[in-house]
Amino acid sequence: MNRELSQVLIFTDSKTVVAKTLGLVATARDDATAIASDELLARNPGYARAVESTHASRPNLQQIALMYSLRNARAGWTPALRKTFFSWFPRAQEWHGGNSFPKFMNNIRTEALANFVTDETERKALDELSKKAPPAPPANVVMPKGPGKAYSTEDVVALAQGAMHARNFAQGKAMFTATLCARCHHFNGEGGNIGPDLTGAGNRYTMHDLAENIIEPSKVISDQYGTDQIELKDGGLVVGRVVVEENGKLFVMTNPFAPDDLTAVPSDSVKGRKPFNISMMPPGLINTLNKDELLDLIAYLVSGGNPNDKAFK
Repeated sequence: MNRELSQVLIFTDSKTVVAKTLGLVATARDDATAIASDELLARNPGYARAVESTHASRPNLQQIALMYSLRNARAGWTPALRKTFFSWFPRAQEWHGGNSFPKFMNNIRTEALANFVTDETERKALDELSKKAPPAPPANVVMPKGPGKAYSTEDVVALAQGAMHARNFAQGKAMFTATLCARCHHFNGEGGNIGPDLTGAGNRYTMHDLAENIIEPSKVISDQYGTDQIELKDGGLVVGRVVVEENGKLFVMTNPFAPDDLTAVPSDSVKGRKPFNISMMPPGLINTLNKDELLDLIAYLVSGGNPNDKAFK
């Protein structure tokens, strides 16, 4: 529904659709599904390898569809929104698909540069930004082996039932980093401060609530970690968390994975401001994990990072 509405509003030159659609891109669920059955893939090893590579990289189909629509948007762009749009492409480089997939993704990028970037200096800067190599994982990070799936809250609760013993502490800690939890959450004395401190998660949450907060982060959003939808007098929108207000400007964090890259919004350009009902935490971050990797991560969270906890006995 959102994809269809986005296309219609882009066609009618809505001034607000760009900011809203980019907000949807930032929080789109990872609902990857199996491309073909094992029986079908067994007929052609070459295709099977390509499909397995695609499954492992888990391209976010909703994000791709929304970005594909946005390439044609002419109204509602600001320099900050254009930067947000083109900064998406380095991450997308990590995704695999069929033989035409890289060219398809590049077509979205090049058409967007032609359609809504008119300043030549800005076009050159955005072109370079969109071609950057994806950020390398930190040294010694153990990446998930998978295969993962689109977990539901009920899936996690069922898997954890009676399984919180003999878990692997080292793997749980590694998955905390691999699933990007450490970038935004403080835990056991380390990590970021964009989201809530998770050190006491095992005491604060039931298994159901913990799983729900991970899988459906927009269902309950703390006032302390909420985001705003800022409507500008020129019809534009900025969606993000206001970090500080000073010198006549709002400094807004629009990307939780680049918390220091703030968008400056002049206070006198603001028409209105209201809470935005979508969390900055992307859903589906655990969907790359297999069953044991997921259970080890949960044990690590519930234990408060204590290797001597009963979950690891």
